[in-house]
Order: sequence, then C-alpha cells, then structure tokens
Amino acid sequence: MPIEMNDGNGSRAEDEIPALEDIELTHEDLKEIDAESLRFAESVAKGHGADPAMKSVNETLMPGGAVLVNEERIPLCAELPESFGGGEIVKTLHEQRVRYDFSVSVTRIALDLEKKVVVDDAGERHVITPSTLEYGPPRFSVTWDALATLTVLVGQFAMPFNRLGRLFSTQEKRFSAGTLSRMFRYVAHRWVPIYLELGNQLANSEILSGDDTSCRVIEVSRFSKLEKKPDEPPWADYRTPKAAKESLRRCEKARKDRMRRRDEGDRSAIRTSEETPSLGVLIGRELTFESPLKNTDGPKEAIHTTVISGRSDANVPNSLIVFYRSHIGSFGNLLAAILKKREPHRKALIVQGDLSTSNLVTSSEILEHFDVRTIGCSAHARRPFAIYEDEDPDRCAYMLHLFLGLAIHEHELDIQGRNRENVLAVRNTDSRELWNDILELAKNIANRWSKGTKLGNGARYIINHFDALTAYLDDPRLEPSNNLRERMLRMEKMIEDSSMFRRSLEGRFALDIVRTILQTAVAAGVPIHEYLVSVLRTDDDDIRAHPDRFTPRAWAEANLDVEPSPSSP
Repeated sequence: MPIEMNDGNGSRAEDEIPALEDIELTHEDLKEIDAESLRFAESVAKGHGADPAMKSVNETLMPGGAVLVNEERIPLCAELPESFGGGEIVKTLHEQRVRYDFSVSVTRIALDLEKKVVVDDAGERHVITPSTLEYGPPRFSVTWDALATLTVLVGQFAMPFNRLGRLFSTQEKRFSAGTLSRMFRYVAHRWVPIYLELGNQLANSEILSGDDTSCRVIEVSRFSKLEKKPDEPPWADYRTPKAAKESLRRCEKARKDRMRRRDEGDRSAIRTSEETPSLGVLIGRELTFESPLKNTDGPKEAIHTTVISGRSDANVPNSLIVFYRSHIGSFGNLLAAILKKREPHRKALIVQGDLSTSNLVTSSEILEHFDVRTIGCSAHARRPFAIYEDEDPDRCAYMLHLFLGLAIHEHELDIQGRNRENVLAVRNTDSRELWNDILELAKNIANRWSKGTKLGNGARYIINHFDALTAYLDDPRLEPSNNLRERMLRMEKMIEDSSMFRRSLEGRFALDIVRTILQTAVAAGVPIHEYLVSVLRTDDDDIRAHPDRFTPRAWAEANLDVEPSPSSP
C-alpha cells in the first residue's frame, strides 16, 4: 500500500513519512490488501505451467556433486549373546543404517614399462616403449584424475596451492606449490581452444549480462610503480590482437628453426620457451588485453576481472555460458571485443549491467551494426539505501521494503514455475505498482538529499535510469537484477585473502580459463569431474580442430542423455 507523499496543497511533505512499524492499517486498507493479494495469486497461477525456456538459472559458485562418490554395502550379522542360551530365532529383520566416510588419499601407481630394443634391417637400434598416455600427461607424474581433482579444488573452491601441496605430499613424493601451479597451467593450456570457442558462441547471445571488479597482479602493479619505465610493459607481446599474432609468428618461426636443426643432426636443438606461446598470447590474438582510454590518449592502467554471461541458445537455460577475462579495461571493453565475433544478422542485443559509463558499449563499429539496448540492475539501485540506511532510517526502510516486494514477486514466480503469461501478469501489475512507488519515494529523497550525498545520488540514479531499471517488466526473458554476475566475482576476495594468482598475468589467465570452463559446466549440468577427465584424455589436435564439440553443452549432448538443442548441428 503506497504512502502518501504530498500534502493537501500538492507540495511535498518531506517529513511526513512514518516508520513502517508505526503505520496503522484501517479496515479499508486491509480490504484493499486482501484484494491485491488475491489478484497477485491469480496472476501467478496464469498460463499452463512452467515453461522450460524461462527457467531461472540458479547457479552456485561451489555446487555439490564435484566429488567422486563410492558406495559399499556391508552385511552385519546379529550374534546371539551367550545369555540367551539355546533361544529360538523366530524372525529375522533387516534395517539399513548409513555412514559416510570422508578420506583424502594419495595412490602411488607404479607402471612397469617393458622396453624392447629392436635392430632394423639397416642395423640401426631402436627402443620401443609403451605409451603411458592412458594414465596421465607426459612430463607430469600424476594421473588425469589427479589433474581434474586439482582443477576443481583450485578453480572452484579456491584452495591455495601451498596448502594442497602439503596435503598431498607423502614421504616419497613432495608436491610443491610451484609444481601444482604448473599442472594447473597445463590444464588451462589444453582448454584454450574451448575457452575461445565459448567466447565466440557468447557473442551471438540475445541477452548479455556482466560485471567487473578490480584485481591485483604484482606483475602489473610493480610495472606501474616504476619511476623509469622500460619502453615496453611485460604484456607487450599480447597487448593487442595484432601484437599477439606477431608473437605467435615468432614462436612458430622458432619451432621450425629447431625442427630444421634437429633434422640436420643437431642434438642440442631442444624445445625452448621461445617457441611456446604464453596464455596471454593465445588469448590475446582474439581478445584485446590493453584497452585505450576513451580520449585515445594512451592506454588504460587499471586491471579488472570481468565476467559476462549469456545463453548460446535462448530457449535452453542449460546453454548458459559464463566467461571470465582479466584485462586492462572494463566490462564495456571486453563486451566490445566479444561482439566483433557476432553474426551480422543478429541485430538486436540486450545488455544488462550497472549502467556506469565504463560499462556501456561505445564502439562506433558495434553501434553501427547492431541495435544495442542497455538495461539496469535493481540490486544496484537498491544498494545505497541498504548501506546508508542509518542516515535516513524511515525513508530507507520504506525503500528497502518496496524492493523486498519486488524480490517476493520473482521468488513466487520461481516457486510456481515461470511462463510468459504469468510473468507478464505479475510484473505489469504488481511489480509496476511497486516501481511507481519507488520512483515517487526516490523523488522525495532527492528533494531532501543533495546529489553530493550517497542517498541523494542513489535516488537520482533511480530517477535518471527509471526506464532502464524497469525494462524487465515488459520482457519475461529478462532478470530484474545482475546479482548472478556479481556473485560470480566474489571469489576474487577469496583469491586475494589466500594470495592466489597474484604474482603473474599468466596465472590470472589460467584461472580465467579454468573458471570459465567450470562455471559453464555447472550451468550445463554436467558431472564436473567426469567431463574434465574426458576432455583431458582427448588428443590436442582433435580439440584444436573441433573445439565446438568439447564445450560442456556439446559434451553433455554427446555423452549424456540430453536432448540436443534446436540450434545444434
């Protein structure tokens, strides 16, 4: 029930907003509330049940089911005590009691390789050795399963490498943090083609949502603090796609030179880092790392981690792609880079963010080819009134109460099951009424608090962006808030607290790749560990040739009882 904001003469009565607990409802008020409740219940019940295409993707950062589960059945026989003597058993019953055993174990697998020395017709000796690829990658003393477990523990649960090294080390084998980090980076390298493929698929989404947060990388901060900076930063090899492609060309030239020397009999021609492209180069050939300032007077300096999500198939919730990227730039910069891959005929695009200028798409090339519509986030609009409630308790409490009503509407739709009819019925009637009350209250607060205050600024944010904040009311596909993307970035604080991936950009890129794969796999509903092991066992050439076959959604369609999406080939 709205609270009157004006006095009888039409002027604002700024000091007449009572505390919520002081409002006394009349008999007429109660009748009006009952009628509104009945109308709301009828709106929620409209339609013909839940539409799978409109299901909300309730994703968590740390889902269950990431561990391997073994089951044992142990029969326990009842022994008659001696005190019963020769008593007769008249009936036997069975009761099942369950106990769960948690254990952390390291299994040492000794592979006894048979080597055969063979002399060919030319008299040259050869040593024939069986392959160990079935058990694990070359040059690493762990199995594929161990790599998958490490990936989940670090990428999904933010476990520090040094702690895992102590946990898994034995008297015979010590695992250092450096050793585990190299394994983690190996996994990331294997997934680069799939990571870039997910970025390409994300570009064609109808709705893209995202957010960014600042991150700390010692390699970047150390360079920025140098009084006398070198000519090029540490990321010069991949600051732009052009630079990254040139770096790849040099790596390929170094590889061919080594192969030529090897063929000429030079035994010292061994593989070096010069011919191995870094993760920064492999990703940077398609995604800009260092974005320019808006006035083009030099590059930006702050490094952020950005997350963007969207469905590769608008009608399939499990086709959600969650894409992470650490770069010198903002959400808007990464979005512009991804949209360069968008198919030209997909003109209409909806982008949801916090409406700050750095998050808007400003590229003239993108805006000329696509119709980009930007919508807001109700949680961002609500936040100032929750943080600074003590500065104006009555108005803030009322504002929070109104936003709570909006959340209740969406929650009830989730419980009932969403379809186009009931979503539009609830939003266009009940939710719109609340938003109109929010707008009136925002005007009241703006009249009381100046734009230099947090509350005044928050109220003007609602007033100035009201159409963008309420755009979701007319489109049942849209979410009212950008909360999911914000939750996906909260792991950054855990990373900083445990000092993970802060030393180098390569480590940060490895984390971006792994988190993208894991979070997208969670959305696809695939068994994480099984998926990781399956892809790790696959030949690199197959993954590079057909990365679209190894995305979480494609893997689920090929290996699980999942209906192919309508857009699948």
